Amino acid sequence: MREIVLVAGTCFQEAAKTAKQFHELGACVYELPTAENKTACEAILKEIEKEGKLDYLIIQAEYRSESTPVFGNLDYAEMLQIYEKTVCDTYDLVEASLPLLSKGKKRLGLITDAASSIREVTETEDFGYAMAKAGLHMVWKVYFNRLLPDGYTFRCFCPNPDGCGIATADYMRMDFCYDANDNFLHSEENRLVMRDGWFREISW
Repeated sequence: MREIVLVAGTCFQEAAKTAKQFHELGACVYELPTAENKTACEAILKEIEKEGKLDYLIIQAEYRSESTPVFGNLDYAEMLQIYEKTVCDTYDLVEASLPLLSKGKKRLGLITDAASSIREVTETEDFGYAMAKAGLHMVWKVYFNRLLPDGYTFRCFCPNPDGCGIATADYMRMDFCYDANDNFLHSEENRLVMRDGWFREISW
C-alpha cells in the first residue's frame, strides 16, 4: 500500500527536498509551506482524511530573527514570534494530525539542527532561534514520552549543510529493531535520538 506523507515547512529548502524525495520513492505526498496558517492546515488534513490514514508527518521550522540581535538589546517581541511559529504551531499541527497518524505508520519526523545542543551548538548570535529550537526539541521529547507506548516512532534529523550523506527521506523511512527490553543506551527506538547526515548521534 502506498505511503501517505505530510511534509510541513516546505517554504524551507530541506523540507521541500524531502517532499520531492518521498515523491520519487512513490509516496503520496501532501505539502504545507508552513504550519502557521491554521485554515490551510485544516484543509490539507481534510484532504488526507480521504486517504484514511497518515503514515509520516515530517516538520521543519527554521525561523530566524530578521535582524542580528545585539547583546543587552534583544527584541523580545520578535523572539516570542519565533517561538510561537517554531514551537506552538508545530504542536498544533501534531495534535491535529494524531487521529490520522494513529491509522498509519505512526512516524513523526523532525528536520532540525543542533542549535539547542549544549555540546554541538555553533550559534553565536540568534538567541530567538536557538531558544525556539530548544523548545521544539522538548516538544518532540514530550510526544516521545506520551506516544511511544502506543507504537509511535520518532526521527530527529540534522541534514549535513553540504547536502552529503543520508537523504532526509531515507532516514525518516528507516525502521530499527524494537525490543521493549533492549538496553536504553543501545536502542534506536527506546530513546529519542538526533542524528546528522553521516549517521552520527548529536548530543542534546
